[in-house]
Amino acid sequence: MRITWPPAESSWELKGRDVHVWAAALDVADDDVARLADLLSPDECDRARRFVFERDRRRFLCARGTLRLILASYLQMRPREITFIYSSRGKPSLAGAHDLRFNVAHSDGLLVAGVTRVCEIGVDVELIRPMEDAEAIANRFFSEHEASGLRALRASEQNGAFFNLWTRKEALLKATGEGLSESLNQVEVSFLAGNPARVIGMPRNHVPADRWTLIELNPAAGFAGALAAPAPELRPACHRWSSR
Repeated sequence: MRITWPPAESSWELKGRDVHVWAAALDVADDDVARLADLLSPDECDRARRFVFERDRRRFLCARGTLRLILASYLQMRPREITFIYSSRGKPSLAGAHDLRFNVAHSDGLLVAGVTRVCEIGVDVELIRPMEDAEAIANRFFSEHEASGLRALRASEQNGAFFNLWTRKEALLKATGEGLSESLNQVEVSFLAGNPARVIGMPRNHVPADRWTLIELNPAAGFAGALAAPAPELRPACHRWSSR
């Protein structure tokens, strides 16, 4: 896998309305897996041991070790000193009085992590692949307008558009703490190739559509991704992570 984002400059920090998004490969050499696994907490190691397949175990170890390295670089802490707490649905956040907000996603050996000090954020990434149940998913979780628009596309365009919708809605879901899970089909987002990512409609009692930042992420060929945040005019910067 070739990550298309450039490496970061030698000096970088979060300022004002910055959002940094990092991409990292999870299928790495044995030495790198061991080095990253050494950064994990006991409960993370226990989780890793419960994976049935070795590839999934290695990717989990690399994902959590890389996330700890990324966060530690902002927090000026050692990676092992970071403590996570989890929402009722499993969304991780930092324990303690930190103003850093982050979210992470991974798919098929690719990790994407977003970091900011502005507000809660959500990120998602998915390998674009055939989905036998795409129509059923669209009918359940997409709005009527989105589902009909998806069906109207040529067959060659539907896969990419489906994953644009999927990742943008998932990023919104995660940014709200999954508070949209019961009304996701009332959310509308743009999804056609070549059109800017934006939130078109939100349910009542949520941040209005025009107050959201929604950003399309393209970290590697064959993947769709998105970042969502309930605040306007954020400044995104996308980079390839390297811990060496």
